[in-house]
Amino acid sequence: MSKADNFLSECKKNLGKWTCSLHTTGSNQPASVFREVKKQGYEFEKSTSGSWGRRMYCPVCNQKTTHYRLLKLEPTLTKQVRLGIDKRTRARILNLFDNRDAFTGGSISSVAEIDHKVPWTRLDEDIDATVLSNAEIRRHFQLLTREHNLLKDRACSHCKIYNERPPFLEIPYWYKGDSHYCGDCEGCGWYDGEKWRKSLSELVNGHKQK
Repeated sequence: MSKADNFLSECKKNLGKWTCSLHTTGSNQPASVFREVKKQGYEFEKSTSGSWGRRMYCPVCNQKTTHYRLLKLEPTLTKQVRLGIDKRTRARILNLFDNRDAFTGGSISSVAEIDHKVPWTRLDEDIDATVLSNAEIRRHFQLLTREHNLLKDRACSHCKIYNERPPFLEIPYWYKGDSHYCGDCEGCGWYDGEKWRKSLSELVNGHKQK
């Protein structure tokens, strides 16, 4: 059984009760495991803050962990389908971004990963890159190294749970809005690394000129 299967099994055993996502998944990224289950159409309780998880004490883990509450045994929601990107479209996207990492601007020597600027978990449905214009691709996607994509996934998972946008690379700057997630990812460095770097550079240069 996968980690998602193990977690779902525990949630079903504790139907209607808050279930720890740490020891039940055996994963250091339990939020990712939860998303896998939720995408299958299972219905979980959503808190008033808009997040799915609740921080509670777990007697097994002997610490506060994120818990989720499954409401029904069988899937009741539409299963979220992730669209693939064919080789031709992938080559087009890599060429469009000059195979450069959005966070650093440097050339990617390893395998580049095509990242959704708005995390897939916040999308109502996936974006079909094959039908987009170049401008639309730039609006919806960016390139990242594997390591940077993992960093973004953790940051976006935190935001999804707490509605709090983590500082990009530990720098508390947002080119639009602030650390509070108000239904829009725009302004966050994790959302658009290139635009964030350019905005911060303009801000620094403006202060220097003064």
